[in-house]
Amino acid sequence: MAFAASHSPAQTTAGERPRNRPTGEAPARKRNPLRDYKFTNELGQAVSLSDFRGQALAITFFFTRCPMPEFCPRLSKNFQEASRKLSASGESFTNWHFLSITFDPAFDTPAVLKAYAERYQYDPRHWSFLTGPEDKIGELARLSGVKADPDNGLINHNFRTLIIDAANRLQMVFPTSGDLSEAIVSEMRKAGAVTNLPAAAAIPPGASSSRDSTPTLLAK
Repeated sequence: MAFAASHSPAQTTAGERPRNRPTGEAPARKRNPLRDYKFTNELGQAVSLSDFRGQALAITFFFTRCPMPEFCPRLSKNFQEASRKLSASGESFTNWHFLSITFDPAFDTPAVLKAYAERYQYDPRHWSFLTGPEDKIGELARLSGVKADPDNGLINHNFRTLIIDAANRLQMVFPTSGDLSEAIVSEMRKAGAVTNLPAAAAIPPGASSSRDSTPTLLAK
């Protein structure tokens, strides 16, 4: 059955920054097992989120069969354009990586993801496409504030592009599609320059802008 994409209406905000934590001691957080779970990339290699500690990380969710140019293909084009600009930095900025995670794992095998990635002239040193078991992908999407629901051959989903800094803190959530490449480049440069913040939560529910509710997927 052919798939199409149906998406939530675009929100008006270009991005959401976490608010400052209220005064007082932060509650203790438990390490989320998804941090070390081995997903599979487009090369058939095992990849965990913890592999990217110390790097600026951008994460988005998509599926390769999306036929709507301004939806999933636009998200991939954002990463394509942003990666080209970041790669032009040469040796001055190298600690960055993009993750495109499919929520259609039954169809999006590593071979399918590899063919899709090549359409966007991706560089596997800085951009990975991940798949895995449906339940693990679903949990990761939920923790990232992404809802993806099959509906009579459609996949209804909202948008989230998350920027995680090099100290594993949420820096920005873009809850829209559209041309975000310049904004992603700007945020990634700032995220990669972070060196002295304590490790904290990495992937938050995208609908929330408070760090207090952020799951510790990449933190120690």
